[in-house]
Amino acid sequence: MNEQPDTILPLLGDLSDVPPDYIADVAGTKRFLERWVMDPRFRDAYRADPEAAIASLRLTLRPEQVNPLIDDEAGLAARREMREGNAGLVPVSVRRYWAFGEEKIAARARILSEGEPAEPRLAAWRRRQVNRCIGELGLARSAAIVHAPAALELAKGCTVGCWFCGVAAPKLDHTWHYTPENAELWRATLGTLRDVVGPCVRHGFLYWATDPLDNPDYERFVVDFFEVLGRCPQTTTALGQKDIDRTRRLLQLSSSLGSFIDRFSIVALNSLYRIHEGLSAEELLRVECIPQNREAGPEHPKANVGRARTFAHKRKDELVPSDDSSTIACVSGFLFNMPDRSVKLITPCNVSDRWPLGYWVLGQGSFDTPAELRELLLSIIGSAQVRTALRVDDVVRLRPDIRVEVAEGELRATSLGFTAVIREQPDADDLAALLSEGSATAAEIALRRESHAGVPLARSLAVLGELFDQGLLDEEPAAPEAVGSGAAGGVAAFPVQAVR
Repeated sequence: MNEQPDTILPLLGDLSDVPPDYIADVAGTKRFLERWVMDPRFRDAYRADPEAAIASLRLTLRPEQVNPLIDDEAGLAARREMREGNAGLVPVSVRRYWAFGEEKIAARARILSEGEPAEPRLAAWRRRQVNRCIGELGLARSAAIVHAPAALELAKGCTVGCWFCGVAAPKLDHTWHYTPENAELWRATLGTLRDVVGPCVRHGFLYWATDPLDNPDYERFVVDFFEVLGRCPQTTTALGQKDIDRTRRLLQLSSSLGSFIDRFSIVALNSLYRIHEGLSAEELLRVECIPQNREAGPEHPKANVGRARTFAHKRKDELVPSDDSSTIACVSGFLFNMPDRSVKLITPCNVSDRWPLGYWVLGQGSFDTPAELRELLLSIIGSAQVRTALRVDDVVRLRPDIRVEVAEGELRATSLGFTAVIREQPDADDLAALLSEGSATAAEIALRRESHAGVPLARSLAVLGELFDQGLLDEEPAAPEAVGSGAAGGVAAFPVQAVR
């Protein structure tokens, strides 16, 4: 293969045609940045002697190849040169690393798109949750949420015990081993989920309030997932440093099954040292090392959600400010716990006293057989929480985070990340008042608009339907404490008005 030295190549697919020196270049840059971000002693060493600091990582990079990635002024200058058509003035290592980052962002966008269910009611519901999260959480935080269709836990609890755990995982209580009986139920569960929800469930993953490596049989479940659904699930673990040989084998397995990106949560700096000592930069090319250690500093705050809220008074300097949006939830779909054989329908939300884990629970139940699971899933999907359109007898209430105003004849509904503009509405102040009041049904609003402003019924209903589709109407369910656990094969759908 005769590639030019500055050719940009994809790194999330088959690497057999990518020259080894290209892989080493990007992987080495990535390793340098991991140490720069998480290790203050390395930052000090680099400032004192850049060449020696880089050499200590056994990398062949030069300071000019990394400075645009760690110095704001140098980075802005490099971006400017690229915009002006002078890419050749920017180190090729920098351009390759930036291209890799853009490739990962594009892959995340594809997962969001491909994660839409084939089941039409669930698809419409998920689209609304995507729109709602943009407004409620803001553009930056919502952009990181893929709204995965499913997450499946293979244990109850977690051994890691992070003080900042966003889903407040309890201590490890039970592990679901790969016995013949469990393996049969596992494969049948995946098949039933695929048949009911659609092929999008291949974008699910096998953890939540658990660490996947707590299960000694995790890799066997991964292989089954791939064989049934056709995709290797992403692994996120805080135990990558615990058994380096196992971690290496897992990464090799992930690569052989076509996994794009795995993630290691770095909760202590020593964990990063062990991972870097045990695994080469090339082996970690497609592993995101997430800076969760205290030394990473305020530039990498943790979400103020879950267990972290109980430590906010002691460690607020490490958390997202309490007045900012916070959640680590990334599923708008089904959350399974296989030891309990339980299922919940969940979707991300901004953390609150009502939803301290940063996600809504809209329905739940348990199952013993694939047939019961199918009935349970269909029951949840058929509940009042999941529907395709606003009904005329639904109460219309805007989400509480939305501010309504009328300016220059336009009605504007503004939230943290989105503004909806309704134009050409006679007596727009009247419509704004009705939406803000939040006590009338869609039919009542349409009749009022017809009698007071001469707006045809169909037009008003269409406007309200669009607000609903955009996720601007309040659909928050009752708090989960309002119901008991579902019986096997049944569903406990939380009581709530169609639109609150």
